[in-house]
Amino acid sequence: MKKKVLIISAFLLILLVIITACNTNSLAEYKKASEKTEQITKGQTGGEFTLTTEINPEGLTAEEIKELNYIKDMKGTFSVVFDDEKEKAIIRSYLNFGGLGYDFEVYINGEEVSMKLPVIGKYLKVDEEMLAEGQEYSGNQIISEESKKEFTKKWVSLMNEEDVFKGKNLVLTTPDGEVKTTEYTIKLSDEQIKALFKDTAQILSRDESLKSFFNKNIRVTMGKADGEKENKTFEEILDDILRSTEKFNVDNFTYRALVDIDGYIVNEIIDISLKTIDASEEGIAGMKYHLDIKTWDINKDQRFEFPVLTDENTLKPAEMEENMPSGIEDYFKIEF
Repeated sequence: MKKKVLIISAFLLILLVIITACNTNSLAEYKKASEKTEQITKGQTGGEFTLTTEINPEGLTAEEIKELNYIKDMKGTFSVVFDDEKEKAIIRSYLNFGGLGYDFEVYINGEEVSMKLPVIGKYLKVDEEMLAEGQEYSGNQIISEESKKEFTKKWVSLMNEEDVFKGKNLVLTTPDGEVKTTEYTIKLSDEQIKALFKDTAQILSRDESLKSFFNKNIRVTMGKADGEKENKTFEEILDDILRSTEKFNVDNFTYRALVDIDGYIVNEIIDISLKTIDASEEGIAGMKYHLDIKTWDINKDQRFEFPVLTDENTLKPAEMEENMPSGIEDYFKIEF
């Protein structure tokens, strides 16, 4: 089940990069734009990503090759309409892997939170009991603000002046029209990314919000010598991820940001490629990840259309597990 461990690794790496992109830069001009962008309270954002996996089939069984081919090409899109002051947001996302596509929708209207589940097309209402159980990561945050701020400090201290380049002026096309922008590019080395990854793992290990999310939504078990299974702790999962990253070199890390004339970051593009250190080792030989995010309608009034929930189109929390598609459920309940 190596592929599922690496999926978690890829997920956390993607999450790490998204946090990086949204919060930091060491140069004065970019830092000013980043700080201003953090003050956006309403608008729209959308993007797309691809994750391509290179496989070395030598020494693998037909079943292992089949499992790895299932995640060989992953892609997805997302869009968000938000107004933080009114505590409203609509999040739509699409994920495609293994030749199958899944749509997710999340609706936040003050204290009323619901999500439209993939395939079955019904809504799950997050009621007061579920909110009470998940109070450790309330406010719809998986990672706490404290962890994000601590991570920002690590990122800024890691970067050198020569890592950041101010580029040419570009015209960006968004749903809001054409926007004049200035390009900033950051390139980091394998050593820098791995140092940042280790620091981030330490930060995340202390994050009670993220720990609670994992404990409530992801179960990772491993077999024991006597045939029994035991759950892995959150800390053990982070250790496994760190060990898996030591098998790879960061072949490329490039982050581009386009800043508009008002000083907001309106486009972020991230490219990462990983290569295995031992080319002869079977399994995953490398990964390439691409993320492109645009932001528009900045601080403009937004329109929200929330679904009307009925007994017919809504699942109760107790019914969720038995109705969740197995293809999705398997990736949140992992066994070794």
